[in-house]
Amino acid sequence: MHEDVAPESLEWGYLNRRITVAPKKSVLELCVALSRRVPGNIVEFGVANGDSTRILRRALGRSEKRIYACDSFEGLREKFENAEIGTFACNPPRIRGVEIVKGYFEDSLTPELAARVGRVAFASLDADLYSSTSCALRWLTPLLGSGSLLLFDEFLGEKESEKRAFEDWSHETGLRTVRIAEFLREPSGWGTRIDKRPLFQVIGGDLLPKPAVPLRDRFRGGRLGGIARRARDLVFR
Repeated sequence: MHEDVAPESLEWGYLNRRITVAPKKSVLELCVALSRRVPGNIVEFGVANGDSTRILRRALGRSEKRIYACDSFEGLREKFENAEIGTFACNPPRIRGVEIVKGYFEDSLTPELAARVGRVAFASLDADLYSSTSCALRWLTPLLGSGSLLLFDEFLGEKESEKRAFEDWSHETGLRTVRIAEFLREPSGWGTRIDKRPLFQVIGGDLLPKPAVPLRDRFRGGRLGGIARRARDLVFR
């Protein structure tokens, strides 16, 4: 008999050796790939030593998009599950092609930064706390448009802090989003409850640009494609 079990109802210690979860690296790479069609830049909230930022930078490769990485680098301001105040404090990383934005969000997320960032194609929200996540979302609001991607890293951690911040923000702004994917993950903050990384996409009034046609398809369908087909026919007569 098949039983569809809600994973959040089970302890991580039970599930850990019974299921596989998508690594964060794979999730971030997917988000970068999806963001390529969306106008705008990439913003990360919660950087620490820069492991995730480096994944984003490598996945982006050569692109006109820029990456802005925001963190106080002073560690947690409040206890998060079993992680104490000050956890994750470190020196800001130095990553080529990434602009590091240092400071607590209420101080560093300024109108000047918004003007520099412009539209946001993908925001990775790993701020842990309700207060920090809410601040980041409010700052992001005017920078979002159709297709903008929002990834949350610990949606259920510490009494569902990120989830509550997202739901309150959605209610306040009326911005429409659709959950296009969801990935289970190990507990955040060294807790015991399985967590989730949901990915939302904004539904705005504007339309996304049409997908770029791969070069090989343009070659096949155009004048050069016709020449190539005729040459092939002559060779294989």
